Amino acid sequence: MSLKRSIQTFFKDPEPTDKFSEVETGINIVDGIAKIEEPLRSPVRGQNCIGYHYQSYLVIQSRRSPQPTVQKIREAEVYSPFDLEMEGGTVHVIPPKPAKFTRETHMDLKQHYGNNFHGVEDIILPGAKVRLKGKMKIINGIPTLKMSLISVLEKQIMTKGVVGDRKKRKKRSL
Repeated sequence: MSLKRSIQTFFKDPEPTDKFSEVETGINIVDGIAKIEEPLRSPVRGQNCIGYHYQSYLVIQSRRSPQPTVQKIREAEVYSPFDLEMEGGTVHVIPPKPAKFTRETHMDLKQHYGNNFHGVEDIILPGAKVRLKGKMKIINGIPTLKMSLISVLEKQIMTKGVVGDRKKRKKRSL
């Protein structure tokens, strides 16, 4: 990375790009289609995904107040490593840190807290168009982005080269 680019990205984020040829070593903001070989299973619906944000809470109805009280129980943000398909090439993406929250953890919480327990998830599906911010390095000859932020630009699913939901695959093969 050049000294000039280091100084520029220290004070101001680089412009987003969807072209592989414009990605440089150091901080980048890149757009592309998220592709994955082995998707995660979301904790609430069990849907194939690249990542999810999970929240669970307990709704407690009080006899003194007509409004129920909401108590937050657990929150988790989980991503799997994936590839970002850009115009002219592909970048391997490594999530910020591995998380240990799984569907089994959600089911344990649900069983423990009972009927007043609620869990919600916001998932990123394979094939979504995403914008990532992160630090680019070349690792074993492969352009690799250590992700720090992700936002979904389009939630659509692209079927080409993406592992689809298992239920949909079973229905098509019958």
